[in-house]
Amino acid sequence: MISVISTELEKYLENHTMERHTIFHEMEQHAESSDFPIVGPQVGQLLYILTKLSKAVKVFEVGSGFGYSALWFGLGMGSRGTVIATEYNEENINRAQTYLRQVDTLRSTIAFQQGNGIDILADTDDKFDIIFNDANKEDYPNVFELSKARLKKNGMLISDNTLWHGRVAEADPDEKTAGVIKYNELIFNSDDFYSSIIPLRDGIAVSIKL
Repeated sequence: MISVISTELEKYLENHTMERHTIFHEMEQHAESSDFPIVGPQVGQLLYILTKLSKAVKVFEVGSGFGYSALWFGLGMGSRGTVIATEYNEENINRAQTYLRQVDTLRSTIAFQQGNGIDILADTDDKFDIIFNDANKEDYPNVFELSKARLKKNGMLISDNTLWHGRVAEADPDEKTAGVIKYNELIFNSDDFYSSIIPLRDGIAVSIKL
């Protein structure tokens, strides 16, 4: 695997993050002890900033785990909006709700729907300000196609892991890597979006619906 940034810079960034609610630390410790992937505080802060800047009031998450990124979106909204969080595993949903009840500064609504996030997105006719994609990597192209009709004008499609630990630059990709490579090709070749990949943590793609 290719490191996106050096270990030294990664540590520097870890030491330069804003203060955050104590529940985030508890969630991060659980993620580390259980080897559960989360976006982490650096990306979380970016999601918060993008939510604030865009004045988003409706967010859809494809794959929410135990609510780490959903909480960043929810806090970024203030009291204005709703996060639709999707997760297949009931235990993760229960854990998320336990965490969220402890955040007294959370004013927006985070509504969990159990099931496959792609199926849930496909079944909705709503329009969203932000769609956050953290699905299975082989499903990334499907999320892109579904998002085109479900984002408002100037809405954002944000995807995690778009550098996929550097595997996107390697020959002979496996199925997951091929899904990410295809997704990156789609966002940069689409006339419907203007996109950039930010080389933060594992690569965050931000695509604006034109």
